Amino acid sequence: MSTRRATLTTVGGLTATAISGCLNGNGGGSSGGADGTAEQRAVITTYDDAVVDRNDATERRNIGVNRFNERNYGEAIEPLETALSDYETAETGFAEAASLATETGEESAVAICETAVDEVALQIDATDAALSAARAADGGADAETINGHIETFRTHRDEAAALTVEDTDAVASALGLEP
Repeated sequence: MSTRRATLTTVGGLTATAISGCLNGNGGGSSGGADGTAEQRAVITTYDDAVVDRNDATERRNIGVNRFNERNYGEAIEPLETALSDYETAETGFAEAASLATETGEESAVAICETAVDEVALQIDATDAALSAARAADGGADAETINGHIETFRTHRDEAAALTVEDTDAVASALGLEP
C-alpha cells in the first residue's frame, strides 16, 4: 500500500502543474475561493472532486453488496467493478491533493489529504474482496472460498471506518481559508 501511495503522490506531483481554476460553486466545496491562492484553490477543488468520487464509489459498492446479499451474484459484479474504478479515481485525486497541499506548505492540509488516501486504499482492498466474492459465488465456488473473500472485505471495510475522510471545508480551513 505504501508503494501505491508513493506512486500516486509522484503522479499527483507531475500533474499538479496542469491543474488550475477556481471553485465552481456547486455547493460541494468551500466558499473561500476568492481569498485563496491558485494553489490553495487547486488543493480544495482536487480534494472535493475526490470526495465526490469516493462517495459515488461507496453508493455503488452498497448496491453491489445488497445484490450479493440478495443472492444476485451476477448482478452484483457490475456495480462492484464500477465502485472499484471510482475508488481508484478517488485515491488518485486525494494523492494529487496531498501533493498540491505539500506545495502550499500547510502540513495540516497534507495530513488530511494523506489520511483520505489511506482510507480509500483500504476501501479499494475491501471492494476488490467484495468483487472477488461476487465473482466466486457467480462461478459456483465453494462456501469456504466465498466466505474468505467476505471476511477480507469486512476486515478492510472496518479498518477504513477507523479513518476519517474530512469534508472539503476542513481542507479549506487547514489552508487558512474560511469555509
